Amino acid sequence: MSIFHRPVAFCICLLLAGCVQHIPIHPQRAAEFVPWVDEPPVHPLEAGDNLALRYMLNPELNNNSLPIGPDGRISLPLLGPVMAAGQTVEEFDARIRLRYASILRDPQVDVLVNSYGSARVYVGGEVKTQSVIDLKGPTNVLQAVLAAGGVIETGSLERVVLIRHRSDGKPMLRRINLKRYIGYADAKDNVLLQPNDMIYVTKSDIASFDLFIDQYLNKAIPMNRTLNLNTGANGMFY
Repeated sequence: MSIFHRPVAFCICLLLAGCVQHIPIHPQRAAEFVPWVDEPPVHPLEAGDNLALRYMLNPELNNNSLPIGPDGRISLPLLGPVMAAGQTVEEFDARIRLRYASILRDPQVDVLVNSYGSARVYVGGEVKTQSVIDLKGPTNVLQAVLAAGGVIETGSLERVVLIRHRSDGKPMLRRINLKRYIGYADAKDNVLLQPNDMIYVTKSDIASFDLFIDQYLNKAIPMNRTLNLNTGANGMFY
């Protein structure tokens, strides 16, 4: 287990036990995180979601805003009301392609999600306000952190943790460097969120060191705060 993953696993447990204790998630050891893979959202469509449909060979049918109604149905060109709720985007896409096969010669249709009606992500750690944030449209990690009030002084923009559950239910962990994204617009740190993602902003090195001094030195032995303490790269005193 790496030095980085140990505090992350502990911090995630604290987050889940605090601001999002209503989520039925069991603590995971860092070693149990599986390799990160980019998969389409597995969140099923539901009433209130808003979709866009692109017809590759029939662009006159394109529609940029198709809300799913309270009954779970969506009104599609040439088909009328079609049940969408309870299906993933891929399942719904396959279903309407099959329905269009009797009407269009080559029904190439792409289904996109404009916004989710009730999908949420969870932001905790060293942010101003630990929050449950509604996904109203495409949202990346930086936008979610800003919606939670931004990173406080003790937080690290370079060590933001994103946890997502794979389609088989296993948790994945990814480290996001928001400092690099802000400074250089590095695309690999511009990660779009999916429903039920969890973001945790970890403490900075300086903040962790200050906490260590406070807990283990200031309260244990008399200490002159003007004493100059230095740490090496491995965190040891010298």
